[in-house]
Amino acid sequence: MKTYIKKFSLLTAGLLLAFSQSCTKFDDKMYSAYTEDNFPKTPAQFVALTGPVYTAARGYFGDYFDLQTAGSDEVVIPTRGGDWFDGGKWRDMHFHTWSSSHEVVGNAWNWGFNAIGTCNRILSIFEQTEESDLKTQTMAEIKTMRAWYYYLMMDAYGNLPLVTTFDDRADLPETQSRADIYNFIATELEENLQYLSEEKSEQTYARPTKWMAHTLLAKLYLNAEVYTGTPQWDKVVTHANAVIESGRYSLESDYFAQFMPDNGPANTEPIFSIPFDPARATGNQLFNKVLHYGHRLTYGLSVNTWNGWSAQPAYFDLFDEDDYRTKQWLYGQQYDATGQPLVFNGVNVILDPYGYELVDGSEFDIGGDDNIGRLAGARNVKYYPDKNQVSNNAGNDVVVYRLADVYLMKAEAILRGAGNGTVTEAVDLVNQIRARAFPGDASELYTAASLNLDAIYTERALELTFEVTRRTDMIRFEHWEDAMLFKPANPSETYKRIFPVPQDALNTNENLDPNPGYTN
Repeated sequence: MKTYIKKFSLLTAGLLLAFSQSCTKFDDKMYSAYTEDNFPKTPAQFVALTGPVYTAARGYFGDYFDLQTAGSDEVVIPTRGGDWFDGGKWRDMHFHTWSSSHEVVGNAWNWGFNAIGTCNRILSIFEQTEESDLKTQTMAEIKTMRAWYYYLMMDAYGNLPLVTTFDDRADLPETQSRADIYNFIATELEENLQYLSEEKSEQTYARPTKWMAHTLLAKLYLNAEVYTGTPQWDKVVTHANAVIESGRYSLESDYFAQFMPDNGPANTEPIFSIPFDPARATGNQLFNKVLHYGHRLTYGLSVNTWNGWSAQPAYFDLFDEDDYRTKQWLYGQQYDATGQPLVFNGVNVILDPYGYELVDGSEFDIGGDDNIGRLAGARNVKYYPDKNQVSNNAGNDVVVYRLADVYLMKAEAILRGAGNGTVTEAVDLVNQIRARAFPGDASELYTAASLNLDAIYTERALELTFEVTRRTDMIRFEHWEDAMLFKPANPSETYKRIFPVPQDALNTNENLDPNPGYTN
């Protein structure tokens, strides 16, 4: 059991039990029974009361991960003889034929705004407490988390309602432009930076530090031209430099160490992570999505895996066999835990990265044959399967931001024209990542002549697979409308660079506007 989850769970349970009479219903007048005697006072109480803000973050690796990843070129989720059709939602994600009633579109929206509402609710409690440095820092942390949630929603849906108070008597919010949401996020982060902790420790792990906020600002400004029409390359470099020059982080010597089931505060590269635990902090089920049924015998799992998500061939082909990061893919002959060839239902499990062929286009079905359709596609085990999983839940913490991404963001901004960095710096940053991927092979390093934006785009794919960056990268590099596997190019459908506002949200709030291009 990870000690920080155990401590956090016990603190949260104890404090919330004491407050339970006044927080069982979100639509009640919250915490009206509070007096100065039962408001939080100690650091432990402050941290515990913020628990729901961070518990909500676990949905990032569920509904939001599905929304951002399933329509990108990283992955395809075909039907395999009836398995994984799920009403056609994965087919629609692949072909970019989602609608305002799409399940994944609606689930991610609901997750994000529930999380934002939770932040507003907790902030309304802290606003009533007496002033202190601890209060100031805690409120800055919650506001930074709220800005992060708004960033995720703005990136996915563009135009959003902006709500910063917890008041069920307020008028229903109206849609604000993407540019206005962008400005709110930038202002909120810039104003709260000074109050956030500079520590990198078990105490600040999974909470927003000053360096997390700088990283989020770098990411926000990296995509500023997409969000507002105005690039902000210099600001990307400024905030990336703040993280790099802090000296708090360094590249892991082993790329995969930061994604293992025992990852956590001791890892040197992650800047912001979401803790998971098989029993106390559930929701990391990625291993189930990707592994073949027979891999239960490979990894000593107590559950049957689901055999669904696999790499698109063109994406898999980006990886050189000598690239250490290629080890995240399972392909070819598979083996059980004893090293013997893996057999499932009497069939030798040999995964074919290129074995996709539709047998039923309307059902997005590549067939349910154990020796054909169910063997198609390389499978990703970057987050190494946790043999101690419980009821389909793994204990790998999910890395949201890490130093390698900061290096790549700074390098890209320089190549795009930032005036406060040099090409030499960009080459050095990317080569630190390449040197880890190709140890001892100087021929794989870039020079000022060979490092260009296409190389950055590819390097981001190689380095950041399944880290919820690919859709945003494809849009920024203008590849979102490209053809991929079964999907033809759709150059006229640039409006699909944002998802539709869910129909349920429109039905509930008449002040919301549909996103342009979608018929609701």
